[in-house]
Amino acid sequence: MHFKFTKILTLLFLFLLAPANGCSGISSTAASSVEEYSCTAKTRMSRIPSTPDITLSTSRCEDYVFKKEKLSQAINLFVLEYSESFKIDKDLVWAMLHRLHIEVSAIPRTVDLAYDTHGKLVKNPAVSGLALSPKHIWVEIKTSQIWSTSLAHELVHVIIWTSNFGVHGDPDHEGDQFSGWTPKHTKFIREFNKILLDYEI
Repeated sequence: MHFKFTKILTLLFLFLLAPANGCSGISSTAASSVEEYSCTAKTRMSRIPSTPDITLSTSRCEDYVFKKEKLSQAINLFVLEYSESFKIDKDLVWAMLHRLHIEVSAIPRTVDLAYDTHGKLVKNPAVSGLALSPKHIWVEIKTSQIWSTSLAHELVHVIIWTSNFGVHGDPDHEGDQFSGWTPKHTKFIREFNKILLDYEI
């Protein structure tokens, strides 16, 4: 009962922080979760409010970056939904994300090898996100909103990696080479991104 009440209060808080959508629609500026970044005008790394020392930076001096308030909303919603979906205490989920560093860029990356969601090994794929370690992820900024990025996907890798005591983050996803990732995780990410879309994050 207490958990449900806490969830309702958290969702109400996040809803109040989210931009209102009037009858005439919302401008791309108002709905945007990203902004231009220049290291000559701002510090290279910033802390995300209402998180346990989660930090954010860009890959390049001139780039795009998530707005800190929007990223904070997205991460808080992620913790709430993941905790409920996987029956894990919310404080434990936060502990697994403690001091996570999120690196972002509008410039895509390629890697030598990577697994797709079904566990198939692919050579030289373009990637939209990477879990580089249990405390460092990279996310490509594709559009003006966070729901279209791989943020939730990479956060799931971090939680699995931390749950495996730092051994691996299950890089082959639903494949059988590594353990941790299940079809439930894939479904969770898809449904969570729909929630972000509903909140215009």
